[in-house]
Amino acid sequence: MVYYVEYVFLENFIIDFILLFITGKLIKRIIIFKRLIVASLVGSLYVVLTLYVGKEFMTYFIVKFSVSLLMIMIAYDSKGILTNIRVILCFYITSLLMVGIISALYYFTSDKLTVNAIIFSLFTGYGALHFFFKEIKDRISKHNYKRTVSININGKKKTLSGYIDTGNELSDPVTGKPVMVVNIDCIKDMLNDSLYERILDFYKDGSYEKIFMESNINLRIIKYNTISSKGEKMVCIVPDGIEILDNSFGSIDAIIGVYPRKISNEDYDALLFKKILDWEMDNNNECVNSC
Repeated sequence: MVYYVEYVFLENFIIDFILLFITGKLIKRIIIFKRLIVASLVGSLYVVLTLYVGKEFMTYFIVKFSVSLLMIMIAYDSKGILTNIRVILCFYITSLLMVGIISALYYFTSDKLTVNAIIFSLFTGYGALHFFFKEIKDRISKHNYKRTVSININGKKKTLSGYIDTGNELSDPVTGKPVMVVNIDCIKDMLNDSLYERILDFYKDGSYEKIFMESNINLRIIKYNTISSKGEKMVCIVPDGIEILDNSFGSIDAIIGVYPRKISNEDYDALLFKKILDWEMDNNNECVNSC
């Protein structure tokens, strides 16, 4: 089979350029096209030399890896070992996926694979990888907002799974304390049956008459607005204590908002507030300064 050097060079240049471009997009790096062009030229030159010089050592893994590492360094000039490892892994994951797609196209097109088909497969792979990376990032981000919360109401303690909702800025207008919203069924065993029923009745008819009947639990009603409605009312409990078990600062000064319906279909029982993130950041800064 006859190989034309200019065709081999151009084909590999295009593929290397697209692979480096996709890698930069996936890891959200600033793309400098001049750098990508130079890096792609290095990769294309290596392929041409391997084909036409034909030295065996040029096909060794260490040589191939060194060339790809040089291409990545030229394209993105990453600082730090971890950053470089991240770029290299992303580049190889992208390359392996593209090889799989191209191999499948080669098989299904009966060995009639065109440059257009290769380019199409590269961008198809980019779409798949972009979705994959976004899904992983969303899952990690969601996990970072989960907290385990211990609440103490009238001497009874219970541990709940909470999620920090950055949009939850609900607070007690009297004390200014933030509100942690909990589904009433999650704390039903911490309330007596009479109080449980009175709270549910309040959400049905909005009557204040029964809600503040005999109770050894400190209750209050706060008003709040939502996107769809204004002047909504929520029954709140002033607890003996609330503690975040996932961090070092422990107890938080907040009240518990009792919600009559399920908060979410996800695996958490309580809706926490954004201020927790601020407290955690302040606590971490204090730890750093004290070291």
